[in-house]
Amino acid sequence: MARLASGEASVTELAEPFAMSQPAISKHLKVLERAGLISRGRDAQRRPRRLEAQRLAEATEYLEAYREIWEANYQRLDALHDEKKTRKKKLGPMKG
Repeated sequence: MARLASGEASVTELAEPFAMSQPAISKHLKVLERAGLISRGRDAQRRPRRLEAQRLAEATEYLEAYREIWEANYQRLDALHDEKKTRKKKLGPMKG
């Protein structure tokens, strides 16, 4: 996807920097296509892929909402952990 951010590219061009076969790259691209994050064009024999920026922005917005929820959950968990540590220090070592 980072490569497609700079412009459309063919499967061969996208596969170049990776130690993967073209069929493996094509499988990954099909997943991204089904998700609507990229689209396939037609230029004679070439089938360039392009990034669908609007869909990517929608996905980012959706994920950001969940990131905020999980961040708040972790902050509460940290506060609970700190509270337990403080309480343990106040009680001192257990005898037994």
